[in-house]
Amino acid sequence: MTSTLPTPARDAAHRDDIDGLRAVSVGAVVIAHLGATWLPGGFVGVDVFFVISGYLITGILARDLDGGRFSFLDFYERRLRRLYPALLAMLAVTAPIAWYLFLVRDLKAFGLSLAWTPLFASNFVFMGQTGYFDPDAATKPLLHTWSLGVEEQYYLLFPLLLVGAKRFGVARLPVVAGLVAVSFLASVAAGILHRGDAYYLLPTRVWEIGAGALLALVPPRLSDGARGRLGVVGLGLVVVSTVVIDETQAFPGWIAVLPVGGTVAVLASGVGPAARLLATAPFAFLGRISYSVYLWHWPPIVFLHWLTHRPPTAGEAVAIAAATVVVAWGSTVLLEAPIRARRVLASRWALFTAFAGVSAVLVGLGFLFAFADVSPSAATPGQAALAAVERERVAIAELCPGVDAGIVGERPACRIGAGEGAVRFALLGDSHARVAAGALDAAGRATGRGGLYLARTGCPPLPGLEYFDDSILRCDANLTAALAAIAAEPEITDVFVVARWARAVAGLEYGRPKARPLPIFDGGKRVGEGERQALFAERLMALVDRLGDKRVHVVASVPEVPFDVPAALSNAIRLGREPPPGPVVGEHLGWQAAPRALFATVAQVRPRLDVIDPTAVFCDAERCAVTGEAGPLYSDSDHLSRAGAMRLEPLFARALGAAGR
Repeated sequence: MTSTLPTPARDAAHRDDIDGLRAVSVGAVVIAHLGATWLPGGFVGVDVFFVISGYLITGILARDLDGGRFSFLDFYERRLRRLYPALLAMLAVTAPIAWYLFLVRDLKAFGLSLAWTPLFASNFVFMGQTGYFDPDAATKPLLHTWSLGVEEQYYLLFPLLLVGAKRFGVARLPVVAGLVAVSFLASVAAGILHRGDAYYLLPTRVWEIGAGALLALVPPRLSDGARGRLGVVGLGLVVVSTVVIDETQAFPGWIAVLPVGGTVAVLASGVGPAARLLATAPFAFLGRISYSVYLWHWPPIVFLHWLTHRPPTAGEAVAIAAATVVVAWGSTVLLEAPIRARRVLASRWALFTAFAGVSAVLVGLGFLFAFADVSPSAATPGQAALAAVERERVAIAELCPGVDAGIVGERPACRIGAGEGAVRFALLGDSHARVAAGALDAAGRATGRGGLYLARTGCPPLPGLEYFDDSILRCDANLTAALAAIAAEPEITDVFVVARWARAVAGLEYGRPKARPLPIFDGGKRVGEGERQALFAERLMALVDRLGDKRVHVVASVPEVPFDVPAALSNAIRLGREPPPGPVVGEHLGWQAAPRALFATVAQVRPRLDVIDPTAVFCDAERCAVTGEAGPLYSDSDHLSRAGAMRLEPLFARALGAAGR
């Protein structure tokens, strides 16, 4: 016996199995965010949401267009009634908590996301702030709203596309199919090129929403038995994708076909064992409140992280999950449902006025947080001092204003150390060199030696290497110009090279050994993970060789810390508890093992290479310090504060003193 999927007109009937599929998607997201290592791909639940949205909304659009009753005002009113009530409520609750907890820097970042979320543009904010899988993503209470931005940007454009196709007599199926194909190719290309910003952008996500749209426009004709089997396979693909996909893979990209294809298959089914399972009461209940669950689950995870500087314990995870379901149910029943059913804000004018007013307040509050110093984090003298550390300018910015603008040769020359006499040393490196420059300046003044600051933030200080294949930072050009500047000063005897070496050599963030390595490019070609160590050794030797008879002092990395130090210390004061300890010495040395082995290897064949190890000035026999008598030693989790950087001064002075003998 054969049958077809319901036509768009008939498919307006509610399907409990789609609610169940929503439950699977939001459950995967929440479980993964709560720290379940056994579900590394839980984030693909968002992709499932995208496909479901494309399927349902396109079906509505197609029916309304074919029936001659489509109205942009009606369409967007329905979208607002669906999305805004819970969203604005979540923002209104989250904002004062963030204001109370966050130090100035993080409150400013939060303010930008708060300002742009009601405008469905927070994805652009997060694209500029952090990668979805970066460690500091756990400090962004509104990070999850990126998906709302992508989805609503799609629905600003997609109805125009369908209306235009109808008006000009163009078949909508080829138009949508072409859009899906182009977006999919862009998504795959972005993955190959390791474009992390592609995660947040509409062009690389259109194909996921569009896959659901294609299904709504052309439902397959299959027997009930075939549809039942299709549903089982589809649900299996969705579940498997949450286990086999993880953050080390390029996403979205070709691998996203698994959850997207699985979702399409479940939607195309509607019958059989998978549909019956998804339509059971627990799945259907969670699915009906899934939007609110998604909105409310993430902020408490972030705030708990801020207070504890660790993932949730099992008990905390259960408590957050249970509280989220309760709040989401209340939000759905007491807020969303009355507004969607027009029992509250029945008229369009009342709806638009109310939402515009609340949105304006939130947007204004967000910009206030972002551009004014309104954080209460300076409530005590101790907190005020910590907030000042977080805001402080690095010494080099005061020594050489404008030095961060452009590369060497295109920016103002920057002399550090003694202000008179010949130039005797130079500093190369990345942002870690930038924060260390103040200590080297002090050492130069103490020993009567002047030097050149030639570092470039975000750049590996080795010939030919870039972190980005499109040369945004022009790292190799900066290093070439820096070496030319050194060659032009024949009395330079010492060159210091400072970098975040473990991240450069291994491509990993501290505390994320299973993450996808940060890529490194050599002449525009991505370097294979197995080639990195040998390549860095080769390029370090090349750097020593290009510097001729000069002594090269490579400064091993300072200890990295698994939390933002000023924020952790401020929260400890606020809560009246002991601050979290710094890393165990063994952890620090283990994390730095690869670059240290590299330095030792190169030093054996290039005796002019000297390794300066800062471990002893930060660590005792057991742990590495995060604070000292002068205050926090770090301005975040890996960059030294000005007080912390000054701990390097004796090491630099010793090297410069030896050079003078």
